[in-house]
Amino acid sequence: MILKTITVENEARESANAVILCSFAIPRIDRNILVYTLNEDSRHGTSKVYVASAVPEDAGYRLENLESEEEWRCAVEVLKQITKGVEE
Repeated sequence: MILKTITVENEARESANAVILCSFAIPRIDRNILVYTLNEDSRHGTSKVYVASAVPEDAGYRLENLESEEEWRCAVEVLKQITKGVEE
């Protein structure tokens, strides 16, 4: 399996490679959502997953936090639809 990766920076401007798990657009809130992981261990032997808004810029994209409850609610709704499709 070929995985797409990107380089992300944390608040301290340290770079890390991230694996893109999925991306999707939500026209209702005018957001492009990116779901990725840094393969960090979490509880129960799973990896942490990050959800961000991908904002277009001249040289590519900038990742921003989801800010409002509506953005989170919409992103979670789409992720549930995606995972239900995978389970079937």
